[in-house]
Amino acid sequence: MTNLTSNRLLKPIRKENFTRTIIEVFLFMFGLIMIVPFLWMIITSLQPDVKAVLRRPIELPWPPAFSNYLRAWSSAPFGIYTFNSIFIAVSVTILQLVNASLAGYAFSKLRFPGRDFLFVLTLTVMMIPVHVAIVPLYSLLAKLHWLDSYPGLIIPFASDAFGIFLIRQYFMSVPDDYIDAGKMEGAGHLRILFQIMMPLAKPSLVAFAIMAFKWRWNDYFWVLIMTSRDIMRTLPVGLVMMKAGPEGGTNWHIVMAATLLVMVPVIMLYAFMQKYFTNDFNRGGLKG
Repeated sequence: MTNLTSNRLLKPIRKENFTRTIIEVFLFMFGLIMIVPFLWMIITSLQPDVKAVLRRPIELPWPPAFSNYLRAWSSAPFGIYTFNSIFIAVSVTILQLVNASLAGYAFSKLRFPGRDFLFVLTLTVMMIPVHVAIVPLYSLLAKLHWLDSYPGLIIPFASDAFGIFLIRQYFMSVPDDYIDAGKMEGAGHLRILFQIMMPLAKPSLVAFAIMAFKWRWNDYFWVLIMTSRDIMRTLPVGLVMMKAGPEGGTNWHIVMAATLLVMVPVIMLYAFMQKYFTNDFNRGGLKG
């Protein structure tokens, strides 16, 4: 009788272990599929020359040619491209965070006529393809003489509908007791927003900041049509221009080295900011 009972108990456990093993195998395979291109990119960037890339495309070179990164950096004004990318991406991220926080607070915690209609109107922006607005936006910036300038690369992206929606949804989950407590202490709406709501919404703010930074860092199309001088171009456009130059073309070891230089800042940003991802906003409220 005891053996029968133990066998019955072991069957669900074995089934659960088998299912978990199958899931882990599939996750490992999908992870491998995602990692292999990056590994190939790293190996290619360390090859000594193009012939080595063709002869041993997946063989780790020894000694590794780290000088490829210096050649890639000096093959184009990557210093200017890097400054432009950082300045534009950071400026847009800060503006979007501030605007999304202000609008999210207004749509979630304030009561005023037409609030819901304005929020729905904001959501419709997410449903309109970005390329539809390219021509009128370009014409407007041309009349403002903002072509080939920092305002033309920053101001059109100072606000983002998805960010407003994301922050608003998080603010909706914050109990009104926090706001009432702030009002009892004499705090106004701005103080409540910056000292109470935003610290509680740190996970969503960090998540949106990473996305906003990545979107601007990787932007190619808008920078391409807005700029005509090297001094205003960013890394994605500069990477394509470098590939078309004498150091690019079929020199894949140099192209891959330059590509890794473009990718590293975003990877470092995510690695640094991921510790802030958490869903426990109440714990954030108890800290202050």
